Amino acid sequence: MASPYMASPDVTERLRQQPIFNAWPPVLLDALLASTHLEDWEDGAILFVEQSAAADFFWLESGVVELVSSNAEGKEKIVEIMQAGDLFAEGVAFMGGRYPVTARCSGPVRVLRIPFAPVMATLDAHPQLMRRILAQLSMRLHFLVKELRQRSVQSADARVAAYLLELGQTAETGEGWVSLPAKKAAIAARIGITPETLSRVLRRLREAQIIAITGRDLHILDFAALQSWACA
Repeated sequence: MASPYMASPDVTERLRQQPIFNAWPPVLLDALLASTHLEDWEDGAILFVEQSAAADFFWLESGVVELVSSNAEGKEKIVEIMQAGDLFAEGVAFMGGRYPVTARCSGPVRVLRIPFAPVMATLDAHPQLMRRILAQLSMRLHFLVKELRQRSVQSADARVAAYLLELGQTAETGEGWVSLPAKKAAIAARIGITPETLSRVLRRLREAQIIAITGRDLHILDFAALQSWACA
């Protein structure tokens, strides 16, 4: 279900944390938000399908969205797990064409649907803004490539520890607390290990009194030790 979106100062500020919107003047961002729609989706709903024609990108206000890719045999791989505050599918706005993955809701989700057309019209009318966005996206790409190279040589222990630290940086549940945003199978696929390996690493972290676990909620008891695991 979609409804016209009335931007709040809080949401506008959260959008500004995204590289693509960081350089937008308030008047232009407000005008863009007037063309967006807020949508509520149920668990398992599909926002878009891999290789379908792309016309919008999305900002996740609440919930979790899994970005899934399928190989020639139809086997799925979770490419990314999007959480509240994340922007996704924005790259397609510049490349055009089709979505490279499927976006599937994991639990109830609320997203802001942002159409490509007014974004591109604004950028065509303000070339300086386009250059600023390209600079922001280039820095983000550099960071992601560096992260990918690092993870390719990390042990399972280091991958899990780094992922928990990443969650801790954006946690809204209080200092030292993080909540796993998806099922263990999805998280394991995201960081390139098996669910069984993820469970073993979490158990070792708990036995070392680095974390405490209650369901999907984790309390990081020793940040310094967790950082050491991430660098191992």
